[in-house]
Amino acid sequence: MVETRQGRGSSEASGSRRLPAAFELTLYKDLSRTFRSFDLNTVAEEILKSLKRSLRADYATLLILTDQGQFVERVFRVGFAPEKHSADRFGLTKTEIEGLIRDMIPKMKEFGGPASSAPGPVVEGESVARLAMFPLQLVYDYSGLILVAVTAAKSDVSLLNAPAFAALETVLTDIGFALKNALTVRRMNDLITKDDLTLSYNRRFFEEYLVEELERARRYNNPVSLIFLDLDGLREVNSRFGHAMGSRTLQEAAARIMNAVRTMDKVVRYGGDEFCIILPETHWKGALEVAERIRQRIAATPFLLEETGGIEITGSFGVASYPTHAITKEELIKKADEAMYRIKSQTKNDIQVAQPLKRFP
Repeated sequence: MVETRQGRGSSEASGSRRLPAAFELTLYKDLSRTFRSFDLNTVAEEILKSLKRSLRADYATLLILTDQGQFVERVFRVGFAPEKHSADRFGLTKTEIEGLIRDMIPKMKEFGGPASSAPGPVVEGESVARLAMFPLQLVYDYSGLILVAVTAAKSDVSLLNAPAFAALETVLTDIGFALKNALTVRRMNDLITKDDLTLSYNRRFFEEYLVEELERARRYNNPVSLIFLDLDGLREVNSRFGHAMGSRTLQEAAARIMNAVRTMDKVVRYGGDEFCIILPETHWKGALEVAERIRQRIAATPFLLEETGGIEITGSFGVASYPTHAITKEELIKKADEAMYRIKSQTKNDIQVAQPLKRFP
């Protein structure tokens, strides 16, 4: 195996097939579609397809890495058969990947040529003849590593050679900018976890955070509780006073709920007039106390006093806890939701605790 450090004007690597006229322009035009997108999946896939097509390569991979290349967060691939991705790093070790990210210098490995007897990595039964490696410095703590490979069977027709490396230097910066933009948009989307109307957390946050809390509860043998509540009477507000007053009611209800819980408890607008509260390290008895406190605060004072003279709103509550009532996230949600709807369909303005699992008294 021969490893070549590449730079503009370098021609040390073998495979010096002449590049087609206007190669750089054609490549840039091909990539320009990528530069108009801000979706990470689209950007990554189009970059890899363009490089594979322009270089007449067989495979291309993009690794999104964190912490100076120590951890691979995401992998994008083209050319691989479905469900056959075990060779998408082409035999590169963790140490080699970290070194590429640290040095930020494009390199190419050649296998089985006149200057090397080392066999190349095998992908789907084909031996790799050349492997190009393009490290990229991205945003936040992210780095990128693009890997492009050609097999021995196609090495004679491939443009994956030293002249192509020099040409690629003109577009690597643009590729990096496209990935930076996509990662920035993704980070912004990740940060948008609040419901615009009520300023409570949204459903996406709920789905992720509950999983994390359940994993933490299992690890440290702690309980975690879930309260579901549905506002009684909101539909009547919408019917009598319009949806604007209904929205004001939701805002006021969310404020009362958030003022009744601890900082570590997470209030979520689950949908419509339904809220839920995740209570870490809280047994069902503690959750029942919190639910009662919220119930009293909602019912104690009429809503929209200035706008309507006052509207009576109450809440129907369901409580479930891990591990007393459920073990999985889905089961915990179902138990709390079912308990809430039992009260909603009967007395309203009350609290129902889920039935415990049979192994609990």
